[in-house]
Amino acid sequence: MDELSLQWTPVHGPMRKLVFEPQPEGEYAWARIEFELCESQWQEVGIEYLEELSVVSDDGERTSLSYARTHFEGGEGDA
Repeated sequence: MDELSLQWTPVHGPMRKLVFEPQPEGEYAWARIEFELCESQWQEVGIEYLEELSVVSDDGERTSLSYARTHFEGGEGDA
């Protein structure tokens, strides 16, 4: 799955967005990155790493978004 983003304009303050980005090489499955619009450019204002990401519909049905990743713990790497 590619990244997922949500963008909105609050009543007060600059436009904002959240980007949920898969982390195939990272320790965690996803990163949630928060941005705000500053002088026509998106500026990162925060980041949080997530183990799992789910989407819940109005009827309560939950869909977990997964990203296949490989963990290397110990052993020999490729030469």
